[in-house]
Amino acid sequence: MNLKVKRYILFILMVLVGASFIKPGQLKKIIRTRIVLDVSEIYPGNTFEVALLTTLRDSTKIRSQASNFTINFADFDFEILNGAELVSKSRTLMTLKVSDWAFTNPVLDIKATLRRKPSINHHIKIPIRYDLTQVVSYRGENGYDPRSTTDNGYKKIPITKRVNLEFIDNEQTLTNNSDPAIQGEKGPDLDIYISMKDTLEKAFVHILIFDEYGGEVVKTLMPDIGRIEIESLGGKGGISRSGGKGGTGGNVTVYIRKSALPYFDQIFILNNGGEGGELWRPEIDGQKLGPYGDDGEIKIIDWVD
Repeated sequence: MNLKVKRYILFILMVLVGASFIKPGQLKKIIRTRIVLDVSEIYPGNTFEVALLTTLRDSTKIRSQASNFTINFADFDFEILNGAELVSKSRTLMTLKVSDWAFTNPVLDIKATLRRKPSINHHIKIPIRYDLTQVVSYRGENGYDPRSTTDNGYKKIPITKRVNLEFIDNEQTLTNNSDPAIQGEKGPDLDIYISMKDTLEKAFVHILIFDEYGGEVVKTLMPDIGRIEIESLGGKGGISRSGGKGGTGGNVTVYIRKSALPYFDQIFILNNGGEGGELWRPEIDGQKLGPYGDDGEIKIIDWVD
C-alpha cells in the first residue's frame, strides 16, 4: 500500500469520526437525549462507560451504541465539568475514569449538548460514592501451566516444539517441581504513605501507593466512611509432579502520620502467598494442589519529617 493510499484512508477515517449522520428532516424530530451510565460504578478510580439515548417525536429511541451511522457522540458536545477524566472516546461509546482527586467536590458532573440544536441537552450530577470498598490489587505471575492458550505460557520453559504433554515423563523439566518456572512469582513490594489532607471544609485520608516497578496509585478515604483493600499476592503455582508452590506475597512497608492513625482501621492490607499449583497426576482421594506460598512481611513505620 503506497503512501497516497494510506493518506486517503486516514482522511476518510477522520471524516467518519467527526461527521454527523443525522438524516434529513430527523433533526426537528429529536425531542430529548439522555446520558446513559451505571450509577453503581461511580466511585473513586473506577472506569465506566457512557452512552447516549436519543428520543424522537414518535417515541423511537436511538442508542449511540447501535451503529457508527446513527445519532451518536459525533453529533454532541460532551463536557466533563467535574469528577472524571476521559479514557477513550468513539462515535458510539465513551469511557471515563472517576477522579481520585474529587474529594473536595465529590460529584460527577457531565453534560451533552446536540450541536445543531443546543436546546436538546442533558446535564447530570451524580454523587461519587465513598461508602464502599476500594481495591488496589497487585499479583505475581502464575507458574507454568502447559494448558495455557497463549504463546507466553510455552515460552517460560524452553522446549523445541509443542508436544503432547500427557506423555512427558515426570523427570522432565516440565514436571520438575524445583524448576523456578513452576513456582508462582512473588507479589511486588509496596511502600504505602498515609496522611491527612486538609481542605477548607474537612480533612480526608490521603493514601499514596508505590510499587517496586515505579508505579504510583493515589487513593482518598473519607474519615469513618468506606474502606480500602491494598493487596500484593503471590502468583499461583504451576503444574508439576507434586504441584508448584505458590509465590510469596509482596512485602509491604506502611508509613503513617500520627494524625491518620485513628483511621488506619479503614485500610486493609493483604499480602498472602499464592495458591499452590495442580498436580501433574492428581491423586483421587489425596493431595490436589501444591503448597501455598509464604505470606509477605508488613512493616508499619511512624512517618515523621
